[in-house]
Amino acid sequence: HSLNSSDTTPNNQQPRSIDDFLDSAYRHGQSQIHYHSGPASTFLYILQRWRYHIVFLALGLANSGDSAEMGCTSYILSSSNFQHDILQDGNQDGGEVDFAKRGAAIASAHFGGMLVSGLLSGVLADVWGRRSTLLLGLTCNTIVGTLSAMARNATELCLLRFTCGLGLGMVISGVVTLSAEISPPSRRGRFMTLVASCYTLGFLYISLWAVIVFKGSGSGNWRLFMFINVMPTIIAALLVRLFVPESPRFYLCRGRLREAVEISNLLAVRMGFTDKDNLLTEEELTQYLIRAKGIGQASSRGREAIQINEIMQNEEKSEYVWREIWTSLTSIGQIFTNGMYKVTIPLQFAYMSLTLVTGVSTWWTKIFQNLHLQTDAFTLSFYHTLAQIPGMMLASGLIDLAGRKRLVIIGFGGGSIALMFLSSTAKSIHSTGKDIADGMYSVVVLGLACFYSIFLSIGWLSIECLSTESFPTRVRSTGRGVCVASGRIAGFSVQFMYGYFINQNEISTMLAMASALAVFGVIVACQTTDTTNVDLQDHWDNGKGADETFDYDANGVDEIPPKSNSFADKKHKI
Repeated sequence: HSLNSSDTTPNNQQPRSIDDFLDSAYRHGQSQIHYHSGPASTFLYILQRWRYHIVFLALGLANSGDSAEMGCTSYILSSSNFQHDILQDGNQDGGEVDFAKRGAAIASAHFGGMLVSGLLSGVLADVWGRRSTLLLGLTCNTIVGTLSAMARNATELCLLRFTCGLGLGMVISGVVTLSAEISPPSRRGRFMTLVASCYTLGFLYISLWAVIVFKGSGSGNWRLFMFINVMPTIIAALLVRLFVPESPRFYLCRGRLREAVEISNLLAVRMGFTDKDNLLTEEELTQYLIRAKGIGQASSRGREAIQINEIMQNEEKSEYVWREIWTSLTSIGQIFTNGMYKVTIPLQFAYMSLTLVTGVSTWWTKIFQNLHLQTDAFTLSFYHTLAQIPGMMLASGLIDLAGRKRLVIIGFGGGSIALMFLSSTAKSIHSTGKDIADGMYSVVVLGLACFYSIFLSIGWLSIECLSTESFPTRVRSTGRGVCVASGRIAGFSVQFMYGYFINQNEISTMLAMASALAVFGVIVACQTTDTTNVDLQDHWDNGKGADETFDYDANGVDEIPPKSNSFADKKHKI
């Protein structure tokens, strides 16, 4: 049976949206597992659902590869061999190790690449495709990650890390948007959080290898470490190429209704949907876009989709895509129009604050070394990374109950408190004047660092959901990319400040500064717009403003009151 063979709405039902169809298909698959008796039948339906879940496994592994690339910097900066090969003046024994300039430049280089990529990859994902952008980023990081293991000096490594940042931005843009757009609405928060949680697995992977390779003293082979670091990205690229489809919502917004229907039906079949007579059809989706009163701008979205489809049939596809990429880059300002600035600007400042606070993580291993704790720094870093697991579990369990916005605020607040106590503890350790701090200090520092990690994990997982759901489909990657790019500006700059503090061994001042930045994050997070239990937006009107919507009937377009479930109507309520 073709995935798009029927031209009528099944059983004379009201036409379904992609979200309606995916949600019903997911529930249908669950019911089949429960109602079919016998181990063979149950195994068959579980196997069918596995074909759907492997999509999120691939996206999660891609996310893990990203975090491994970002986390590796902390460990190589603490490696004595790396310091000798890359950071010392003239690579001579006894030369001064330069953390303030060379170290900070290497630590910030990927943030610079992500800054550029945050803007470009968002537009690229909205115009060229989420999956294509993701594959390009994974391929880029596979090549650059391998070459980084062969870097001969700080300049080469900085250039490679900058290029790696370009790939990281493309991967993040594709992963987050795809996980949102192919999830059933009733499980979207859970699936998105699980994919985002795989970020933690990447950090765990690389921290475990740091303990193995560097052997506590930091004397291991950092080039081997860099090669091991790129392995998750290689595997993710293969899985994405084999199993991950393009987003049906992307095809919908490109006016390619047939492809949108085919991918929606493919996802439904992978979920275990067996009612082939009730698959989504192109005719049904068209009817929904033009006539459905469940969304305020159905007719506007439908006419736009049909118009784009006609344009792409009448001119070269590649010509049209490149022209639209340029148009999109020159019109990024649209995410600040029609009241959307009330959503975009607070998210930008929230990303900036969270990135500033998270910038401490680049230096955790070096911080542990400078505090002269009894336990070796690489082992402490591994235990500290493990703390992200409870943070991931808490965020996953509370994301739909407590709400995205509230969890972002909790993440900032808890991180600020942990950093404040860490600053006080670091000051106490330095005031003792001992070469090796007492064993109790290792426990206290590790405990506070773990609390910091838990709260920051909650903050990041929540803000990723919040930002992805805050923009309509057509500019979702672009809007999120602008917010992420704002954070990367902060992340790039703050590494030079943190590098200076590390060079001067002013750990207490560094942590106190980060705590103050987290307090600012609480303030800006309170200004964001919550999107918990709100449907994804496919389009907002450019001509009527944020509070006016449209409906379609046989006589034309008439204005109707806005839907109460629109996220624009919920702003500033929480």
